[in-house]
This record gives sequence, C-alpha cells and structure tokens, in this order.
Amino acid sequence: MCRLFGFRSAVPSRAHRSLVAAQNALADQAREHPHGWGIGWFTGNDAYVVKRDAAAADCDTFREAAERLSSNTLVAHVRRATVGGVSGWNTHPFRNGRWLFAHNGSIFGFDRMADQLREATPDSLRPRRLGETDSEAYFYFLMGKLEARGVDVEGAGAADPHAVADAAAEALRDIRRWAADLGVEAPVVNFLLTNGGDFFAQRCGRELFFATQKFHCRDALTCAEPEKPCLLAERPHDRVNHLLVTSERIGDEDRWEEVPEGTLLALGNDFRLRRFAV
Repeated sequence: MCRLFGFRSAVPSRAHRSLVAAQNALADQAREHPHGWGIGWFTGNDAYVVKRDAAAADCDTFREAAERLSSNTLVAHVRRATVGGVSGWNTHPFRNGRWLFAHNGSIFGFDRMADQLREATPDSLRPRRLGETDSEAYFYFLMGKLEARGVDVEGAGAADPHAVADAAAEALRDIRRWAADLGVEAPVVNFLLTNGGDFFAQRCGRELFFATQKFHCRDALTCAEPEKPCLLAERPHDRVNHLLVTSERIGDEDRWEEVPEGTLLALGNDFRLRRFAV
C-alpha cells in the first residue's frame, strides 16, 4: 500500500511541514513506503509533477521540492510497490491534462481483470497509460466515466461534483462486480483527484483523514485570507478556506477527522465542502 497527502487552499501554501518537518510527516511514512515518490502542484492554470523512484525519506530532491513549492493545490504520494516494478513510470501522481490522480489501495486480481479495465476505457485514453500499475489503469478507466458525464478529461473548467461522484460510484460498482465474478477480494480504492480548482478525495477500504480546522496556525499573522474559519474549533458552515487530506494524521496543528468509509469529499472553487456516498 501507499500513502497520500494533498491540499486545496484559498491562499498559496507551503507543504514543507506536512511533507518533511512535522511529526509523522510524509517523508517519515516513506520509510515503510520506499519505492518512489511524486509531488504534483499547480502554478496558474498549469499542472506540474516531479517524480523519483527513490525513497522520499532519503531523497534530497524530495526535501528540496517540499521546501520550495508553494501552491493553492498540491498532491503528494509515497509508494510501496504491489503491481508494477519500481520505476518513474509507476510512481504517482499520474497526470492527464490538468487532472492529477494518486491512489492508495489495490485492484486485487488485476492480472485477470486488466483486459476488462482496458476494454472499458475509451480508445482515446488507452494510449496515455505509460506504466504497469493497477492505479494508472484505474485512473484512465475513471477518466472515461467522467467523460461520459460531460466532465472535461483535460481538466479545463469546473467539474460538476455530482457528475464526479456518479462517475466514481459507477467505477466502483463495475470493478466490484468484476472482482466478485473472479472470486477475488473487493478493491481498495482510496484516491485524490484534482484539476487545481476542484479537489476530490475518496475513501474505499483504507483509513483516510481530512482537516479543515486547526488547533493553532503558525502562519495566522501573515495569512492573506481575510476570514479564518479554520481557527474555530468546529466548522461553522460548509464554507472552508482549506482542506487537507492524508492517509495518516500528521503533526499537531490540524484537527484531523476520519473520512467515513464509502465517501467522496468534494471541494470546488466555491470552497464549499460536500460529501457524497460512493
């Protein structure tokens, strides 16, 4: 299994503490997930990704990237290989246009299910898969579900959260049915998906945590956000100014909550937090 971390923020933010400096930072988690790392972020309208097949815990490039990067939206991943070898092609996040996708889980029986996944993926998307992982295959399979609902697969414009939730739910139904037909364990599909403006986090089969509120904030005095609902002990409404999502609780600054099993969190440019059953 792997580990995920991501955020969407109303103001440009750095992830250095969560990736490197905080207690149980992603670099620490990478000691048990040493088969590569990736960070995806957005500058303006463009998505960027840096990846290595090294262990993040011992990689100077990971620490330098964590130190330098500032963005409104970021996705980071450390990998423990299950399907596919240790290579840059197999590290997350995967990118399609402005969409970034990182997965924590397994498609059990993938070797017997790969043809079904491929056939259920639109012809236009199949050649874009470059690696060997079940995760990347699932990403393009999900992209096909989004395209069928009118969501731009290049990530341009806003994505209707209801359409994304419907697509995610259908993708799970299909793959669960195939798993049942093959007599293998149901899939584990925790993921982060974002086009920079819209941010989605799904829990299916593994723990996943999120935070919108803080116990304290080291940047409160310099933060450009005029309203700071994040400093209240509880969310006063569904409007937030940031969302953090991670596989494991990180640090002592954030008030972590558990994402309910079978839930997709959605945060758009309106910064209203929505939940959907999948």
